[in-house]
Amino acid sequence: MLPFKGAIYGLKLGSLPVRTFMRTYKTSNIASTTSGWINHKINVRPTSRGYATVKTPNIDWNPMRSKHDLNNEGDRTKSHKVVFGLLCFAPILTFCLGVWQVKRLKWKTKLIAQAEDRLAYKPIVFPSGLTDEEVEKELLYRKVYITGKFDYTREVYVGPRLRDGRKGYTVVCPFVLSNGDGDILVERGWIGESKVIPDSRKLQHLSCPQGTITIECVVKMPHKRSALQMKHDKGARLFEYTDAYAMADELGTRHSYLQAVKSFCDRPEWRQEETLDSDSDEHENSTEKKGIWIALASIVNFGGNSDKKPKLTLSDLQKKQISELEQDEQSDIEFDEQQFVSAGVPVGQEPRIEYRNNHMQYLITWFSLSFAATVLLFIIVKKKRWVDPRDEKVKYAKRFLR
Repeated sequence: MLPFKGAIYGLKLGSLPVRTFMRTYKTSNIASTTSGWINHKINVRPTSRGYATVKTPNIDWNPMRSKHDLNNEGDRTKSHKVVFGLLCFAPILTFCLGVWQVKRLKWKTKLIAQAEDRLAYKPIVFPSGLTDEEVEKELLYRKVYITGKFDYTREVYVGPRLRDGRKGYTVVCPFVLSNGDGDILVERGWIGESKVIPDSRKLQHLSCPQGTITIECVVKMPHKRSALQMKHDKGARLFEYTDAYAMADELGTRHSYLQAVKSFCDRPEWRQEETLDSDSDEHENSTEKKGIWIALASIVNFGGNSDKKPKLTLSDLQKKQISELEQDEQSDIEFDEQQFVSAGVPVGQEPRIEYRNNHMQYLITWFSLSFAATVLLFIIVKKKRWVDPRDEKVKYAKRFLR
């Protein structure tokens, strides 16, 4: 009897696969050769153990297919090349934008310097015969004297605007020029909510001056509506933001936009009206008060002295009112800001430059991005990350085939 242990795989009986575990074999007349063992009858007796240890083959007979094919890696390689090309182009683009911001910074600095110089000049008389484009180009941020009358029937308001925690509005009123150049927009200043109606204001010679007056203003840039702002409702006298073009179209004025200079001085000369050559109605009212004989004497004027005041031309009146304004500014008597607010007198603003100069920030941003993109590109090229993935897979497989 020759005992041995083993396993037979793939043995078939008929159509059924059989895996038979041999435990102990007994035979008679065993030959001395291996061929003799096959011809004898074999009696199988199972041992106490049901199964023997089997070495499982390392071959996967049901492999999983990968969705990625080495032969179809062209699209991925193409996308890598596109990203690599953009990364190479990024430092150049950001550097060019930084250089452009340097030029913009020089231009804006020069523009602000010119505006500050104009703002430091002495006021001049607003020239006649200029178009809105010429006014904006030649007189921007220049202090000027304008002579004419306010038209309070077309007064509009911008707001609401808060000032020291109080709700109010910015008053914009058409100003009729006495030289016949039309009507322009003048921003008078801020008033409280309760003083919007002109009749409710006190100190009428300051809050609502009548007649021909001369005021000091600054020529400002007419603001336009941005793409994100809502359009103004036609017919409404309240604007949510300053839109000089919409105001001019609504009120029938020119697009020139001026801002009254802040001043708390009293204007006693505004309590009286001066007589111009064109003010025939005012002249007739004054003659009626003097009486019939004085009026006849003033008209006929037979050699006697007349009580009538001499008529002033526009230039003479303008010079006189400008000198009075300068005297008022030198006077020590002036109102307090709170008195103006309580009386409803518009409080103007100090002349200032409204240009925004953020080009230094943009310059630093673009050059920083250019530097960062250059460093990133250098690191990627140095490590050779942008290669053909098929070559990498072949290199990886060769390590196990050696």
